[in-house]
This record gives sequence, structure tokens and C-alpha cells, in this order.
Amino acid sequence: METPKSRELPVVVVEQIVPSKVCFACDVCCRFPEQDSALRPYFTKEEIRAAVARGLSPDAFPDHAGSKVAVVPHGEGYRCPAFDPQTGHCGIYEDRPLDCRLYPVAVMWDHAHSAVVMGWDSKCPFIRDNLDSPESRAYVERIAALLESKESVKVLACNSQLIGLFQDDVIVLRRLDRLTDTLRSSTSFER
Repeated sequence: METPKSRELPVVVVEQIVPSKVCFACDVCCRFPEQDSALRPYFTKEEIRAAVARGLSPDAFPDHAGSKVAVVPHGEGYRCPAFDPQTGHCGIYEDRPLDCRLYPVAVMWDHAHSAVVMGWDSKCPFIRDNLDSPESRAYVERIAALLESKESVKVLACNSQLIGLFQDDVIVLRRLDRLTDTLRSSTSFER
């Protein structure tokens, strides 16, 4: 019998709220202060295959069944190996992982590790400048509905490493009850 971990998972399409021109001028995304930063993107098995097919080295992934990407030195910190610092572009953009597609939305456990929540990463300059705009509020509603959809819950539950630990600099927007309930009812739920 096939386990959920071995099924091909669908690509979850996520609209992007941050305009490309803002992203290209930013120095936050794709860069990390530590080599083992918890903020490195997680790639599923399928996303690793797609990234390698686009030219990323297989060595960028410690576990080909799913793992956080291994970052490379860059200035005083580190960067994703798919990020080209000369152009500011991602070399696997069309096949970037869900973790990257969701940004600047963060999916994480709340402080008590009792519920999964979604929030804005306050490090994103676009979010800092547009936090309370009608466009941002409408986007939050659409992304919350997407994250609580049956398809997304399945992807996130099968790849629970996509759900990060609580971060103080993320502005919590709402609980994701369907995802929380699914994780609690699975055998993989641990406190």
C-alpha cells in the first residue's frame, strides 16, 4: 500500500502579492545569517527533483526524500544556491518550492506549539509598508482559504517540515484549524 509520503503531491499555486520590482531591490529573501538557519526553504521530494532538473546540484539537499536546502557562503552570511546574487533572480523560480511560493506568508506553530498559524514575515519591506492595506487584507483571506483547502492540507500534512517553529518577528494573522486538526489526528503529531 502506498503511504502519503510516497505519493506525488500536487503543486500548490500561490499568487504573489509582492511585486517583482520590490523583490529585486530587496536584500532579505534567499539570504541567511547562519548556515543552519531555520528559515532556509524546505523542499519536498518532488521539489528536489524539479530543482535538480533545473540545474541545482543534488548536493544542495542533505535528504532527497525532503529537506531544507544547504546554503552556500555569501558575504558575511549565506544564500540559497538557487539565488543569483548578480541578477537578484532565482534560477529555479518557475519550480521554486511551496515554502518560497508562500513567502512573505509564514506557516508556523504558535508559541505554545498547540496550533498552526499563518502570519506575515515582518522582515519583508513590502509587508512593512503595506501591512494594513485593503489589498493585503484580501490577500490574507485568499491565502488562508488556500492553506486550509483539502489539497494544501494534504501537502502540508505529508511534509510537516514546511510548518516552521514560532518566530517572534512574524505577525500572526490567524489560526489554521483544519491543518492543526489534521496534524493532531495523524500519528506524526508531537508536542
